[in-house]
Amino acid sequence: MTLRRLSATAVAALAMLAAGCAAPPPPPPAGPTTRVVLLPQEDGSPSAVVLRSGNAQQKIDTPYAQASAIEGQAPQVQQLEAGAVRQGYAPLFSSAPPKSQRFVVYFLTGTTKLAPESARTIGNVLDTATQFPGGEILIIGHTDTLGATELNDTLSLRRANEVRDMFIARRFPASRLEAAGRGEREPAVATRDNTAEQRNRRVEIIVR
Repeated sequence: MTLRRLSATAVAALAMLAAGCAAPPPPPPAGPTTRVVLLPQEDGSPSAVVLRSGNAQQKIDTPYAQASAIEGQAPQVQQLEAGAVRQGYAPLFSSAPPKSQRFVVYFLTGTTKLAPESARTIGNVLDTATQFPGGEILIIGHTDTLGATELNDTLSLRRANEVRDMFIARRFPASRLEAAGRGEREPAVATRDNTAEQRNRRVEIIVR
């Protein structure tokens, strides 16, 4: 009888243990979550982001794809709709600065004098710059392939500085202006050496 009672007790104990093992474990505590949404590039060029978490990583290279991960866990990927992203992140989109804008002015051959049709562009640039509180203006000078490379380097910088001085004369803060010269190295239109081309005698103005 004693052995039989002991056996019954043991079986009951094992049943309780088995029931305990069958119960689902408590969920792990939630850690910090990282979430990345890939937005399309303005010019349509491809881009990608890699999110690493724990011992795994996940690459997203499709616009509006989202990768998210809890600390220490493998990232998960979800493809979202453009409208859902803009609605879900509306405060971020509304607080984003305006997109950078690009202007081009052209010069007479071998000089730092603006071509007549380009003079009014300067005013348009200043009007745009006022939409960028604290923004900057990047001014990049270029030349065509007439003349020596060293001389064109100097001329392109002189053109950029000439435009920079125009903005300063119109009371745009000098600390928010940056001028650089590229010489004949980055033509808008490819030509042979020692070729006059007005589209290459230019200054690019980027308001950002």
